[in-house]
Amino acid sequence: MLMAAVLVVVGVFAFPDMRAPSRALTVPATSRRRGLATWIGRRSYIRARAHRRLVDDLPDVLEMIARSLRGGANLRGALADATEHDSPAAQSLRPVMSRINAGDRLGDALDAWASRVDDPNTDLARAVLRLGDATGAGVASSLEQAATSLRDRAALTAEIQALSSQARLSSIVIGFAPLAFLAVSAIVDPASAAVLVTTRFGLVCLAFGLGLDVIGVRWMRRIGTGVVQ
Repeated sequence: MLMAAVLVVVGVFAFPDMRAPSRALTVPATSRRRGLATWIGRRSYIRARAHRRLVDDLPDVLEMIARSLRGGANLRGALADATEHDSPAAQSLRPVMSRINAGDRLGDALDAWASRVDDPNTDLARAVLRLGDATGAGVASSLEQAATSLRDRAALTAEIQALSSQARLSSIVIGFAPLAFLAVSAIVDPASAAVLVTTRFGLVCLAFGLGLDVIGVRWMRRIGTGVVQ
């Protein structure tokens, strides 16, 4: 019972996501809120996954445009050729061509596209494409360099996420290792473990140790989250 209570306390304060909903809520209200939260979470996950696919596909689309430019097409023609593909990034550029065909300027259409996608990678692509439209100079090499830069950035982001995942796992291990040691000690030598709950000095040590454990776990989780951001 002692170890179960200790594990619950540390889990609640060190990992806020594990906290259970209040029992004061009625069952129907809780079910409705849980269903709404599940639906919102699923929609957010689907949007984030689609956004990730679009961003990951953007370097390939930039290289398609660069190849068309090297083949003799102008910038608008190269964009039109790229939008004929079924990749996520190519499909996202179709509204750009629709606005251009409706009479809008290429720069305005690209601004609307970048604002809709809202990602630093699309901002870079927009800047290169707008530069080519404004100067009239060939931007094939610039588009290829931008594609390489986006791939390097994606690789670095993936590496950072992998390292942060290791840091989060380490925080869990470090947080629960003292509790596991306490559980083993209670089994091997119950008399020594009983001192922690039967004496004032033991209770102070137990509270102090749990407090440091919680602070350490949450600090490591914050460091890992900050690295990803």
